[in-house]
Amino acid sequence: MSDISVLIVDDHQVFAEAVRSLLSREPELRPVWVACTVPEAQALLGRHRPAVVVLDLLLADGSGLQVVDHVREQSPDSRMLVLTGFTSPEPAVAALQRGVLGWLPKTVDPDRLVAAIRGVARGEAWLSPDLLGDVLPRLVAQPGIAPHDPLASLTPREREVLQCMVDGLSRGEIASRLYLSANTVRTHTQNLLAKLGVHSTLESVALALRQGMVPGSAGRSAPPDSDGRSALMPMA
Repeated sequence: MSDISVLIVDDHQVFAEAVRSLLSREPELRPVWVACTVPEAQALLGRHRPAVVVLDLLLADGSGLQVVDHVREQSPDSRMLVLTGFTSPEPAVAALQRGVLGWLPKTVDPDRLVAAIRGVARGEAWLSPDLLGDVLPRLVAQPGIAPHDPLASLTPREREVLQCMVDGLSRGEIASRLYLSANTVRTHTQNLLAKLGVHSTLESVALALRQGMVPGSAGRSAPPDSDGRSALMPMA
């Protein structure tokens, strides 16, 4: 994997510097910057466009959701991971709807944090299992805004990938089931997210469930003639 630049946004400077020290031990996580205020975060975003932004939602001079919006505006290719003391599912749902891919508590094991940053950089969704049980039902319960079946725009292969996501398969498992490469799964995933108007696999799964897609209903695809490449994301 190529180097992954990281921006840490947290108003507790001692904690932020401790996280930077931890991440700096990983050879591919570099450079790592720290912002302790919203203006500092904006300045670093505009200057460096980090691959991953690790942020808290509780900031002394503003909401972490403001930073999420700034990331989307200033550095749309950056992936976001919330590292916070928040345990309520409501802000997690709001963050996921804005494009955040990961949500972990500040008590997370260091190795798991590093793995989550690597995963989020690949476009994977990372959520604590206890939070996932509260968040997914809320996403599923939200009314759809499309006047027609939003899944109708998907190609047959994209529907297969989405079904695998509903079944809870990882990127590698999807590639194996559909006889595709990781790059092709990634391409199909990015395309179906864009067509569905969502920012993460978790939101796409919630939308699919609302539309009646049932977990466990996918069969194994026959090997393709010359299709190609693929990729997805595990929900940790």
